[in-house]
Amino acid sequence: MKKKLFFGLCLLVAGGLALSSCTKNDDNTMVLIGTEYYVDDILSVIPDTLQTRFFAEFGSIPTGPVPPKIEGSYVMNPKQRVTSNVDGWPIIVEPDMYMRFSTQHNGIAVMELNEATDNVTDTVFVCGNGNAFTVYFIENKNYDLEMGAATYHVKMKRGVVMKGQMAADGIADFRYATIVMHAEDDSNGLIEQYEKGSYFIYKDGNGKASNHDW
Repeated sequence: MKKKLFFGLCLLVAGGLALSSCTKNDDNTMVLIGTEYYVDDILSVIPDTLQTRFFAEFGSIPTGPVPPKIEGSYVMNPKQRVTSNVDGWPIIVEPDMYMRFSTQHNGIAVMELNEATDNVTDTVFVCGNGNAFTVYFIENKNYDLEMGAATYHVKMKRGVVMKGQMAADGIADFRYATIVMHAEDDSNGLIEQYEKGSYFIYKDGNGKASNHDW
């Protein structure tokens, strides 16, 4: 029987049962991918037939060489799932997600991300204009998944895109998407992996990722 993986950042749902696959031994590495236009390389893996649907839910991508200052600490509360092109992805509220941006300069910034299943610190790209911005990066995830008496190794490469409007009390209209760029495992087909171009969209349920010290 195949197992289907569903994830937030690293949330797995198999047969309706939520399984946290992330452990302290997970290897999470963000890979810098070049200059601003490479955000299109992340989005281009979404099939052409689904591009319209994706942008209808996620909205346009703010671009430009002079983004606003995004330095600060924020909380996505509640972290509301919006939609996915993966059938059966449950539309639920996930645990809060905490973000901190610092050392922003020349189109990059240091990001700390803290949520129920992931704690990541690395460098990300920032573009935009006026008060609107886009943050994007590629993450390589390697983790072990236990299924009965067996343990299988999963490798996943995904693009992450965040966007919003800077405001005095946080990030307005905050949206967050993860897009599968590659996924594989050594289960010989027991795990039904995501196809390239699978995407998952979230929003702040209150419409704003609020300022929050953590």
